[in-house]
Amino acid sequence: MIALSFVDVSLVLFAGYLLWQALNGSHNLPLPPGPKGYPVIGNLLGFPSTQPWRVFAEWSQKWGGIMSVNIIGQTMVIINDPQIVVDILGKTGSTFADRPPLPMATLCGWDRVLSSARYGPRFLRYRKLMGRVFGTRGSMVKFQPMEDYQATMFLKRVLDSPGQLDQVHPTTAGALILDLTYGYNIRKEGSDPLVDLAEKAVAEFSIITNPGAFLIDVLPWLKYVPSWMPGAGFKRLARKYTKTCDDLATVPLAWVQDQMTVSVIYAYFLALALYPKVEANAHAEMDRVVGRDRLPTFEDRDQLPYVDAICKELLRWLPVAPLAVPHRATRDVTYKGYSIPEGSWVWKFLHDPNIYKEPMEFNPDRFMGLNPEQDPKDYCFGFGRRVCPGAYLADSSIWINIAKSVAAFNVTKTVGPDGQVIVPVAETTEGVVVRPKPFICDVKPRFPSIPDLVHKALAD
Repeated sequence: MIALSFVDVSLVLFAGYLLWQALNGSHNLPLPPGPKGYPVIGNLLGFPSTQPWRVFAEWSQKWGGIMSVNIIGQTMVIINDPQIVVDILGKTGSTFADRPPLPMATLCGWDRVLSSARYGPRFLRYRKLMGRVFGTRGSMVKFQPMEDYQATMFLKRVLDSPGQLDQVHPTTAGALILDLTYGYNIRKEGSDPLVDLAEKAVAEFSIITNPGAFLIDVLPWLKYVPSWMPGAGFKRLARKYTKTCDDLATVPLAWVQDQMTVSVIYAYFLALALYPKVEANAHAEMDRVVGRDRLPTFEDRDQLPYVDAICKELLRWLPVAPLAVPHRATRDVTYKGYSIPEGSWVWKFLHDPNIYKEPMEFNPDRFMGLNPEQDPKDYCFGFGRRVCPGAYLADSSIWINIAKSVAAFNVTKTVGPDGQVIVPVAETTEGVVVRPKPFICDVKPRFPSIPDLVHKALAD
């Protein structure tokens, strides 16, 4: 008697499903081009499990700005062209406003979070509430005093702990969100339990929503498999991660908004350590406009275009969410002769050398002059009905933190004990939400009066 394994049974069942799908759901138009897969499993074996956006960038050189793959019957459309992104995600109303069902995230409770919630009345209700508070650039004015104070507190933390940049920057963004949303003041010394909770939550969310990380996301019926069964380790992991999600529900924290500011601030110090000319240009502009007798404020923004360009380049260079959570097509769509079937997952990522010259280089000058390259803020906060409701808050928070850091610090490469210069590497962590991997650099006050200026600003 032949003993069939769990995997054998799974493949047989899905072969039948795919045959049924082929007979009953065919489309006259072809899917967007992409790498050839295998029967039944499609592109499962060739689908990248780590930093997929890098592989997608290579694929786009061959297949173009829109391509597709198939993972065990699930169509995934990948876009690397700004105009196609706008056409498909930005101009189609609710057609691509849904999120795919992500069974692993649901098992952990993350379907309760706005960023991964399915499109429907609950999502629209949450969006409307957030839009009333954060929905316009004008609404940010009332939050600027909080943002300015927390950015100045960041300077103080760096001055107090110059060698602990990786620990200081998460505290800053978390402090703003907690202060703004709940009136909660974080601990002035050491770590704060709510900020630590946010960091833990982001790490876990990034793992469970990473494309290709869990087979249950393309075989949702696996959720019925007992946790003791071989191959069901995801269920045991889900129980562990559910605890964190439940803690966020009982200890309220707007953790998603926090992460963009966290990552961008950290990337700023990495960029300046690697590109000293950028720092020199920023310092020259800051001294010319603001001088050395005070710290910059929001009132200086229009007069600091190079600092603004640095902020744009930080959003583009090492994006916080290179792929983000995918969209889902709620009906069949035709685009330029290609079929995007109902239920398709749609990802966008934009690192196209046809759009940005030398895209892996950090170069704020690309946004200066009469013919600047495309502003990454046009797409990095999402599209259509899924655009980030906290986009204006993130933009203003990033700007004030970067502007004050330009005014206050010199950032240089570290010299090791052997006398050799240590060159940081511009690499990111894994997952849906990423940040630069830990690195070391030297951060020192630009001039002796910086500590006094910081203390005076906090006292005022």
